[in-house]
Amino acid sequence: MDINLSDDKRAAAARYSRYAFILGIVSLAGLVCCFPVMPVVGGLGIVFALISRGGANVFSPEAKKGLTFSVIGTAASVVLTVAVMAGSVVYTLNQLKTNPEILNEVRQTYEQMYDSMGQEVPPELLETLDRMEEYSRELNSR
Repeated sequence: MDINLSDDKRAAAARYSRYAFILGIVSLAGLVCCFPVMPVVGGLGIVFALISRGGANVFSPEAKKGLTFSVIGTAASVVLTVAVMAGSVVYTLNQLKTNPEILNEVRQTYEQMYDSMGQEVPPELLETLDRMEEYSRELNSR
């Protein structure tokens, strides 16, 4: 911290450094159970670490740790969230390809949805579902 800072600014900087450190640890610990929300927590930790500098040119040791933990927690949570979403999409598409019962449910859902709107199911959608059913039958017959 800079020697020229007033006592009030030093106290505020120390408080924000503590907030950054706590939020950094929470962003790392939260990866275990609630990683999709951790970018928000880690982002706040980064903001508090930057605010803790106040008028000084350097970070306090506590703010440096908080900044490091927050950046790691934020990056890891974004990577985990994207990986889980991609895995879900791949799994769902794989199930659609290999399970004809799910395709029938999808077809019925679309028919009900369009029927409730008073419209016909678009022929392109029906053709796509037909092709998926054919492909599924081919895969299951192998």
